Amino acid sequence: MSRSRNVSITAASLGVVMTIVPWSAPPAETTERSFDPEGYAVEAQERIEANLERFSVPGAAIAVVLEGEVVWAAGVGVADTSTERPVQPDTLFQAGSLSKSVLAWTVLHLAYEGTIDLDAPVEPQLDGWSLPQTPYDTDGVTPRRLLEHRSGLPFSIDATPRSPASFRTGAVDRDAFTLVQEPGAGFIYSNPGYALLALLVEDATGDDLATAAEERIPQPLGMLDSTFALDVADQRRAATGHTLDGDTVEPTWPSPLGASGLHTTALDLATLVAATHDGARPAGHGVLPAAQVDELLQPRASTAGFPHRLMTDATAYGHFVDDLDGVDLALNAGEEQGWVSGFATAPTAGHGVVILTNSRNGYPLLVEELRAWSQATGLGTPRLVRVYGSLRTGAWIAIGLLATTSVILVAVAMRRRRQATTSVARGSAPWRSRLVAGGSAVVLLTGWWVVVAPVVRPFLPDLMTWIHLTATTTAALLLVHLARSVTRHRAGPARPTGGSEATAATEPGSPASR
Repeated sequence: MSRSRNVSITAASLGVVMTIVPWSAPPAETTERSFDPEGYAVEAQERIEANLERFSVPGAAIAVVLEGEVVWAAGVGVADTSTERPVQPDTLFQAGSLSKSVLAWTVLHLAYEGTIDLDAPVEPQLDGWSLPQTPYDTDGVTPRRLLEHRSGLPFSIDATPRSPASFRTGAVDRDAFTLVQEPGAGFIYSNPGYALLALLVEDATGDDLATAAEERIPQPLGMLDSTFALDVADQRRAATGHTLDGDTVEPTWPSPLGASGLHTTALDLATLVAATHDGARPAGHGVLPAAQVDELLQPRASTAGFPHRLMTDATAYGHFVDDLDGVDLALNAGEEQGWVSGFATAPTAGHGVVILTNSRNGYPLLVEELRAWSQATGLGTPRLVRVYGSLRTGAWIAIGLLATTSVILVAVAMRRRRQATTSVARGSAPWRSRLVAGGSAVVLLTGWWVVVAPVVRPFLPDLMTWIHLTATTTAALLLVHLARSVTRHRAGPARPTGGSEATAATEPGSPASR
């Protein structure tokens, strides 16, 4: 759910990984319990501190919402590894695809104003820009279908424009805006679709996206530290992103505005989450009518494909929805080159949580905290948490199988070595055995290092050393087995140098003794 090339690889390959992982996730269980914010805060602080070290994440910020109010927020770890500056609840993070949620609020606000029409074709509502011609009906591309990822536009992360201005200058990859299916036919997660919504916001208001969005949603809600246009003053209190290897990424790293590009804090995002609840104040908190907020969060279309179908049930406007035994959990996740963040809200239950991290290793920390929060609130277990648990289980099974295979290969090699020293004749291994050994080694090395490792690494950083070791060791032992088989084949069958035949050849009266 981000704009980097790594995400497109992740989205395509995670499905391959999951097909080989034993997955029989049980239905989410919901238990009634009284949520204790103070007790949760103490446990969460300790848990996040431990997980920062476990998953090699420099820092994180968390905020908890209860019945429409932010009841706790904290920063853990460091915002920048070079200065050791601590994370605070108001430290700025890049939001990645969490930006879509704010953009969706903005579009709904403009629709409520009557500035845009959600169900009219989007092209006539744009100022002089049109979709490329295709066999499909472009009139079916409406703001509503763009919001729910049913416009027919493609995934195309790498081709998403950096800003709405790209449309006007012609610096847009038009293939990214060429329909690949009939509008309304089904779900395709589309960053270009949200870039097009950003253009619509600018054309409808006459302002740039940052101004148009911030004046309608973040500022009225009190999200005063959230912006689509990071300036120099903001950078001094922004966290620094970190890659999987721990290299730093500046917070000004360019993002496709609309699809991503928002810089925000845990406190601000928690304020947005709180506005989805009907507590002491009606949902919307005066910025949107409660009915509009309900429309924003309603499940719209079943998700499809990897990884979205594995992790959520349906899409809403700028969010996804997971059905937890009758309770809708609206959630979203955002990723950039050095950032992973997410939030979840169950408006009917009055619970919400926000987790921001400044590392691409942040996925497992986010999921582990989502697990703990959903259990503490009695909401049940989100599908994302169950899939992640299955992925970890599958990884440990793979480690066990690879380790067992390595032990067996070592035992076979030692047995053959003993047989050679005792001069027991053995022929060369059949060609099928050599083919299986060599092919398995090549597939294991290529499949792991080229395909699987880049996908699994962001989700299982703490297990990578074990998987690296067992996969590489097993492949190396298979190659040794192949090399020894080939050597024996070239040398021919071993000739006996002792035993009953040699003894018989030298006994008195035998032909050899005469």
